[in-house]
Amino acid sequence: MSATPQGPIHSIADAFRRQAARSGGRVALECGSQRLTYGELDARSDALAARLAAHGVSRGARVGLLAHRGVDAIVGILATLKAGGAYLPLDPAQPPRVLQQMQDDAQPLVTLATAGLVGLAPRSDNPVLLLGPEMPAAAPAVEASPEDPAYVMYTSGSTGTPKGVLVPQRGVLRLVLDPDYVQLGADQTLLQMSPLGFDASTFEIWGALLNGGRLAILPVAQPSLDDLAAAIARHGVSTLWLTAGLFHLMVEQRLQALAPLRQLLAGGDVLSPRHCDTLLRAYPHLSLVNGYGPTENTTFSCCHTVQRGRDPSLALPIGRPIRGTFVHVLDEGLQPATEGELFVGGEGLALGYLRRPELNAQRFVEIGGQRLYRTGDRVRWNAQGELEFLGRTDRQVKISGKRVELDGVEAALRATGLVAEAAAIAVGDDASRRSLWAFVAPKPGAVLDLAALRAALARELPDYMRPSQVESLAALPLNANGKVDRGALTERVRRAAAAPPPPRPVAAPAAGTEAQLLAIWREALGRNDVGLDQNFFDLGGSSLQLMRVHAAIQARLRRDVALVDLFAHPRIRMLAKFIDGAPRRAPDSVPAARAVAP
Repeated sequence: MSATPQGPIHSIADAFRRQAARSGGRVALECGSQRLTYGELDARSDALAARLAAHGVSRGARVGLLAHRGVDAIVGILATLKAGGAYLPLDPAQPPRVLQQMQDDAQPLVTLATAGLVGLAPRSDNPVLLLGPEMPAAAPAVEASPEDPAYVMYTSGSTGTPKGVLVPQRGVLRLVLDPDYVQLGADQTLLQMSPLGFDASTFEIWGALLNGGRLAILPVAQPSLDDLAAAIARHGVSTLWLTAGLFHLMVEQRLQALAPLRQLLAGGDVLSPRHCDTLLRAYPHLSLVNGYGPTENTTFSCCHTVQRGRDPSLALPIGRPIRGTFVHVLDEGLQPATEGELFVGGEGLALGYLRRPELNAQRFVEIGGQRLYRTGDRVRWNAQGELEFLGRTDRQVKISGKRVELDGVEAALRATGLVAEAAAIAVGDDASRRSLWAFVAPKPGAVLDLAALRAALARELPDYMRPSQVESLAALPLNANGKVDRGALTERVRRAAAAPPPPRPVAAPAAGTEAQLLAIWREALGRNDVGLDQNFFDLGGSSLQLMRVHAAIQARLRRDVALVDLFAHPRIRMLAKFIDGAPRRAPDSVPAARAVAP
């Protein structure tokens, strides 16, 4: 456990209090025009912690947090920990049914919510407290243990029901105190842009606040590449985390925006070596880290610092275990091997899944006297003593950096009651272009309403788990064993991509915005059968591909349009009308795009 001259640090709240005592006048948080010093953050979270204690929150109690990124959210998280509780992020972007499932499973004693989100709070007999200014009060004296839970974070489940991971205090302390994979300290500014329910936010928040650094918060719910670039410049961000897909997009479209960084960590999916090479050639001063790790081992388990000048045709390793972590590569007989499944353990290991004893027995195992989490990732040791990622042992994939269980997507499709059978596959090797496809077979004698099916899925699944393309077949192909032949479905998609159908007969677009948007959409989606009145997401578009479209609109049309406007106008004809009414941007206000071969 981490220690200082004042003695061992046993909890996140303890570590923060010590940091606040040293850095009271330094800026801790920046969000828009809001600023809080360490002293002010300490006082505000003390007051809220006292209020939580008055509602019965103590060691081990769970507290829901329904808030967007912002100062109030950080105060709520810190106050929960000071009261001895564990915070439960409830993402307002999630479908109400998913939030209700989390609520029913985690059963938080109270829920903290910002004013505009109270109406989204899941049904519960327990109170919802409004986040905001508090009357000064002393925080309760709680002696938390390193083994006490710090938060509950939900991930995709194979049955379609999310599962809650209980992460202990020691896991967070091991992640950010005296790390050996990144430099953290009072001279660093970290950007918090990950959703609070995504475990990368753990690194962003506590990497800054437990080391005397500054946490700059990006409050935009759907940030564009320009929003990210502006935040880096405005706040002087020095350390940044990006998912692999967003990293690839930034290198392709906004490479110059990354110049101020000293450290960039990327991961959550396979990184493109060519994008890494482009970045390091442009900015040799920058430290680029490939970060790997499941939520069940507190964000990062292994890291690899990418060296400038390495052969960009070679895959990047995921590296070596970070301090406080141990790893084992085991074969099917659970014996040490050069190539096999990766098992991880150490101080970052989760306490387990909430209320899932059978799943805990499957995934958290004891081998040789060590408690380990079996990741489901296939790896091998290379000659340099680093781990290389080879793939999965199951059907889990990554979409926009988030875990998706394809079995769970199929279960959700069947649960709608609208289809007889369903199969889901992931399409695309590049993290910024990967999407989900679903193939469904209608019930005998029924006509399948794909619009109704999509609407049903929107009520059941978060956006990143919803198939961007759904195709109805008379029957799903079967292999020799009578099971769905997903290989044949993947080949069907590949053939379609290799020999795209002729363009759809559409009304000739005006020789202006509609024509330019049509070209941009075709490039981003990689297909030519795009109509003026088709929904971008029904055509297989993902949120990352929409960011690509937005960047192209900014560069070519030079209109003052926000990314959220594209979500609100997902068809070319309606988007063109909206854009034609938007003000033009000055030429020098649009960052120049730079391309790189994928």
